[in-house]
Formats: sequence, C-alpha cells, structure tokens
Amino acid sequence: MKKYDVIIVGAGPAGATAAFHLARAGVKTALVDKQTFPRDKVCGDGVVARILTRLEKMGLSNWIETYGFNAPQELLFSAPNGEALRFQPDYRSNFCYGRVIPRLELDAAIVGQAVKAGAELLEGVKLSEFSRPAVDTVRLVSNGRTPPLSLESKLLISADGVHAGFTKKLGLVKSEPDLVAVRGYFDNVSGGDELLEFHYDASLTPGYAWIFPLTGGRANVGLGTSVTRSRQRGINLRQKLNEFIQTNRYAAERLGGARLEGSVRGYPLRSNMKSVTPVADNVLVAGEAAGLVNPLNGEGIGTAILSGELAAQRAIEALQAGDYSKDALAPYMADLGQHIGRHHAIFRFLQKLIGWPSVTNRLVQRARHDRTFAQTLFEVIIEMRPPADLLKPGFIGRWLAG
Repeated sequence: MKKYDVIIVGAGPAGATAAFHLARAGVKTALVDKQTFPRDKVCGDGVVARILTRLEKMGLSNWIETYGFNAPQELLFSAPNGEALRFQPDYRSNFCYGRVIPRLELDAAIVGQAVKAGAELLEGVKLSEFSRPAVDTVRLVSNGRTPPLSLESKLLISADGVHAGFTKKLGLVKSEPDLVAVRGYFDNVSGGDELLEFHYDASLTPGYAWIFPLTGGRANVGLGTSVTRSRQRGINLRQKLNEFIQTNRYAAERLGGARLEGSVRGYPLRSNMKSVTPVADNVLVAGEAAGLVNPLNGEGIGTAILSGELAAQRAIEALQAGDYSKDALAPYMADLGQHIGRHHAIFRFLQKLIGWPSVTNRLVQRARHDRTFAQTLFEVIIEMRPPADLLKPGFIGRWLAG
C-alpha cells in the first residue's frame, strides 16, 4: 500500500497542474495516468494568452521561448456566405495573444514540472477500484498489474479527461461529450506562420473549421461541431475536413500543396458543466472531466490548467483543516462558477446564436466596416476579454448599425 496526501487521476493539463502546485506546497502527491509520457493528445493546440501567464508560474516561460512555439499575429475569420475579414489587432509588435503548442510537447512539459516539484508520477496505471474506508481515507486499486497496485490518500482529484471513465465510476458525471472534432497535422503549408484562421460553414454551425499554424510551414488543421448537429445531418467529419481543404477558397489557397502527416484523428469534447458534480466527500473533479471546455470555440487547455490550480488550492486548505467532506470542499464549486461558469453560460448562449448562419454573416459584414467592432469580436474569440462584452448595448448597437 502506497500512501499519499493527494492522488490525482489523469496527468493531462488539469491533473499535472494540480500536481505541480500541490507538490510545490510540500504535499505528498501521486500523479497517475494510464498512458506513458510523452503521449499525443488530439487537440487544436491553441493556448490563449491568459493561460501563458499560468504556464510561466510553473516555470515554463524559458521552455516556451527556447522552442519558439508559434505566436500568430493576424486573424482570418470567414462567414458561411464566404465573406471574410483578415484582421491584425492594434497591439504592440511584440504583443503575444496566444501560442500554438502541440499537446505532445505541452502535456509532457507540465508533467515534467510537476515531477521536478516533487510529485510522484505513476505511468501506465489504470485505476479500476475506488473505496472510502474512512472519512479521511480513499483507496484506489489497479487490477491490471500483478500484483495489484494499491494507493491510499486523504483526497482524490479526478482529472481523467473527456471520457471521464474513472469520474463516471464515482457517479459524478451524468452525460456524454457534447462536441466532436477531427484534426490533422499538415506540412508544406503556404502563407507563413502569422495567420490564424477560423472558418464558419453553414453545415457545421455552431462549429467551425480552423487552420492553426505551427512553425516551419506546418499547421494544425481541423473542424468540429456539436454531437447533436453531427448526428442530425449525418456529417462524416473526416470527409468534411477533406471537403473543406479542397473547396473552401481560403483553405485551398493555403493547403493546396500541403501534405498530411500521419492520419486525421477524431476526438470528442465535454463542455456541459451542469452535467458534472465537481465535489464529493474526499473528491474534486478538474479539467475536461468537469465539462469545462469552452462551448463557443472548443478551447479546453486554459480551463483545465485554471481548474487544476484552483483544485490544488482547495486541497491544501482541506489538508490544513483536516476536513475532507463535501461541505468543506464546496468552495471549489464556487471557484469554478466564478472563474469559469459565469463566462461558460454566456459562451453557450453565443454558441446557440451563431448556430444561425445569418448571425455569423452579419458579424463578419459589420467587422469588415468597423475596426472597433472587429477587435472586440476577436478578443472575445481568443479569450482576451470577457464574453459579456458582446452583449453590451454598445456592441449590439454597432452590430445593428449600418
């Protein structure tokens, strides 16, 4: 029996971030994952600027600069009617509003920092049993090993990602993923590394297609939509991605001579916070398992890292107080509501709104003639400003004007 103060299930951005902050605070922490690192994770690879500062807190700023992960400075946004806006925000030339960092490298880097801080990484371990033999004890067992591996701690942070298999066993997840996407890596992409592209298609709304450039003529190219929309319309996303590359005039211009590296891979996303109970006795749920993906743009790295940090803070407080009950851990639920949930609700409303192609057509039309309107719109999309700004009378008035 191996004993810890906190066991974290899942070593993605949420779990590894929690492990880093716990270990740095002197908490005996186990970080458990069924895979071994480095391992790939299907994702758009976009890391918004506000989360780069949290990576810096974990000592990764030099790593980011050393590897020179791309920081695009220009945006292309096209509407279902084909009209588009190419836009460069009014920032200083050295301003970074985001990076494109492959998950293969990002996740391994965060795990590495957690281990350096003192967390114990247990790779290739799939935990199959959970019990609570006492109010201050949780016990986890992996039966896939000979002999079985038994772990014990005071607290558990479940951060097992979109499928949330372990979190489901705890009875804390009540639904399946609600978004779905595919992506592939391409090389020999033209147009340089500066342009980040979002393309809205009537058949995908409220989803979109993207071209997120890496460095050296490579790009992450993909598209996604809601599970409901995909099923209703019988959309084969891999076929749809091929169609986008060949027939969308902006994509065709950039990807006409591009080559696919490996294969196109699909993945679901979980953006329904209301379907997850993030707190139970001795348990906190973080990251995508808690339904924290942004329902408007599908971004989940930022909310995962933020939730991991918040979970670590509340876990430390619980350890100090010696109280691991649901009531004692309830402030974590309030944290998620304050830092993520209030924006989440607006993003979901906006997601439904852009499900109408005419709305997106109008947004692009106005943005082409109103730079202030365009900058507000793009800053919300890349999460530099709160989504509530799109619902302010001034923005709505600009949308309706002209």
